Amino acid sequence: MPSSQEIPVAPGRLPLLGHLPALVRRPLPFVRSLRQFGDVSTVYLGTTPAYLVHNTDLIRRVLVADAGHFDKGVQYEKLATLLGNSLATTSGTAHRDRRRLMQPAFHRERVAQHEVTMREATLELTKQWRPGDVIAIDDAMRALALTIVARALCSADLGSDAVTTIQQDLPAVLRGVAWRVLLSNRTLESLPLPANRRFTAANNRLRSVVYQVVQRYRAAGVDNGDLLSLLLNARDPETGQALDDNQVRDEVVNILFAGTETTGNAMAWLWHALGAHPDAERQVQAGDSAFVDRVARETLRLYPPPWLVSRRVREPLQLGAYELPAGSQVLFSPYAVQRDPASYADADRFDPDRWLPERAAQAPRHAFLSFGAGPQNCVGEGFATLEMATVTSTIAAQWRLVPVGDTKEKASATLLPSRLQMRVERRA
Repeated sequence: MPSSQEIPVAPGRLPLLGHLPALVRRPLPFVRSLRQFGDVSTVYLGTTPAYLVHNTDLIRRVLVADAGHFDKGVQYEKLATLLGNSLATTSGTAHRDRRRLMQPAFHRERVAQHEVTMREATLELTKQWRPGDVIAIDDAMRALALTIVARALCSADLGSDAVTTIQQDLPAVLRGVAWRVLLSNRTLESLPLPANRRFTAANNRLRSVVYQVVQRYRAAGVDNGDLLSLLLNARDPETGQALDDNQVRDEVVNILFAGTETTGNAMAWLWHALGAHPDAERQVQAGDSAFVDRVARETLRLYPPPWLVSRRVREPLQLGAYELPAGSQVLFSPYAVQRDPASYADADRFDPDRWLPERAAQAPRHAFLSFGAGPQNCVGEGFATLEMATVTSTIAAQWRLVPVGDTKEKASATLLPSRLQMRVERRA
């Protein structure tokens, strides 16, 4: 094995707390600031070291070339409280087998069939708007994303109780997951604190209501041609194995999480970006579908829903100039990587045309990580990008959204706006 360099420790480490205060108070500036110290930095989650990788070539090794040497890591262990043993939380052969079983549900032709649903749900939302209304567009986009993914999952009505439970409890559970990732302290998680009790109750309600929906579908025995029917009827092409109700529930919760929280926040950020850039907004309104796709990708570059991603080393591994011991927690930040001037010129500027083919080819490989990369990239990428384009085009054809006040980036389980108020104006 080549000689190894010592991994520099990020400045500001405190006794017992490590870098938690910086990660809690200013997580996004903190992870961006560490690039100046080299390709990898050591950050301490309390007393536990983790290695934050900044170099895109090394990140590619983690996600692609050496992916088999890594498990999902601490972030996904905590998410497993919500998502169970789903595609998002499994690694290795378990992930490969589950992905092989689920992949047909996200084939391009099947995804395209949901475009009508996306457009209809968007029109239903905007029919409630009146010119001059000031709307919390972040709440509106998350609610719209939930409507779309719920209809894609279940052509039969989920039921108002189920929808209400998902709307109320999913954000609360995700906030609890975010804290658990940063604290990495099982003792604190097990204490009978009010926050822990609220988290457990919300998580139990959410998973229970989804399980009931799965059981109703299974008992009805009707193939509705929707995602839930596909999951219930899916068979592994090699083993013939089907998913049981617990496994289907975990995948449905995973789809609800990705389809509501991540896509909803991404669409909210898109309107924030267009509101600040009238020229881009006018080009979207003109119906340039290729430009809409570039706007969506540039939004995801600047505001990636997964702002921090984890992996765990299975056995000792040489990563570039650094030797990582078995069990090491490895982190990387899509937010920091995608705003790194080494990867993108004028990296903090909203510039959809940087995704024109001739310019996009100049960016480093794997400098865009909003959907991951390698064997564990997001299976729902096609659904999410179609949804962003369809919703954007449908709204922009009739409405203009004007910013009201400021918003701030908030790093929780995903990257979300603190509060995004916009005034809706009907187009002439």
